[in-house]
Parts: sequence; C-alpha cells; structure tokens
Amino acid sequence: MKLDFSVAVHSLLYLDAHRPNKVSSRELAQSLQLNPVMIRNILSVLHKQGYLVGTVGKNGGYQLEKKLTEINLGDLYDLTIPPTLSYARFITGHSGTDDEATGSPIAANISETLTDLFTVADRQYRAYYHQFTMAELQQDITHHGTFLAKERGLES
Repeated sequence: MKLDFSVAVHSLLYLDAHRPNKVSSRELAQSLQLNPVMIRNILSVLHKQGYLVGTVGKNGGYQLEKKLTEINLGDLYDLTIPPTLSYARFITGHSGTDDEATGSPIAANISETLTDLFTVADRQYRAYYHQFTMAELQQDITHHGTFLAKERGLES
C-alpha cells in the first residue's frame, strides 16, 4: 500500500486538532516524521479537492476546511490510492495465451486470473472504507478498538 493514504489521514487529523490555527508543512512533517516535500504533495491534492485551505509565505500554512464528519474515508482512500493498480509485480507466468512457448496453460493464464482476483479484492476493500468517516477514525484513536468491536458486532 502506498503511504499517501496514511499521510492524508494523519495530516487531516492533525489539522483538525490544531483548529483554527494554520499549520506549516514543516510542522506536519515533524509530526509524521516524513519529508516536508512529500507532505506538500499530498496536501496539494487535498487542497484541490476542497479538504483544506492553504496559504504560502512567512505566515502561511494549512487549515482544515471540512468537518471530520463530512470526510468519507473511502473517498479519501480513492483519492490517494488509484483504483487501477498494477498487479504485475505480484503475478507470475506470462501475459496473454502463449502456452506453446511454455508448454503450460497455467503459466499462460495465471496472470489474468490473479489480476481478476486482486481487482475483486480491491473493490471490496474500497467498499469497506466507504462505510466510515474521518470522525469515526478519530474516535478509534481516542478509544482504540472501536473498529474491531464493530466487526464483532459489539458496538457500544
């Protein structure tokens, strides 16, 4: 999984905790223990989508524009992790149906079969994230275990 989703989530939670103050990318980078350039790249995407506002300069910084209850975790995941991932590095065999070269119909077809399997799993993963908001994620940070309790049907 790419780090972009985690950076976006952490950044939005940090900005929410520091409302109404502006937060610099340097401060965020220290909190996330990452390079400020990486933080600014993700914040740029979030800014373009209306999640936050940012100003440049000596007194610049970022502020969260939306409430956490208005931010769907699945939308954020879709924004930061492209749905069309390349599964090539996870797949063995040959692409296409050239089983004459290998003598194996398995080697000729495994790539398409596994790509289909990974695609279905990715869709289900994304659908799961769409059930939650950033506010629910924040709740789990303060009362760790709420997601696990929901999974077991033990909601409080």
